[in-house]
Amino acid sequence: MDFPKLIDYSTRNYLFQTLNHCHEYRVNLYYYALNIGVFALFVLIVSAILYHCYKNKLTDYEREQRNLRDQDYILSKIRFYQVQSKANSEGKMTGITNLPFTES
Repeated sequence: MDFPKLIDYSTRNYLFQTLNHCHEYRVNLYYYALNIGVFALFVLIVSAILYHCYKNKLTDYEREQRNLRDQDYILSKIRFYQVQSKANSEGKMTGITNLPFTES
């Protein structure tokens, strides 16, 4: 059974080509809009990170104070472990488990 054709071949081909061209134009437009949007977002994020790093940079005085605080912390830990090892050696405790020595 052959269905009737409501439009001739050349009109149908013209409409198909026009719709195909519109589709390609829309896809290209979305492609460029998406790429430009992603690039702008990337630039915005990178610039925000760089600005944040620039604004939160430590001054020389703050850097010196931080170094002194770190040195004090390290020296206090060294003193603590020296005192602890001295107490262990005087109390005849083992260094690993802090259990007393047994003489058998």
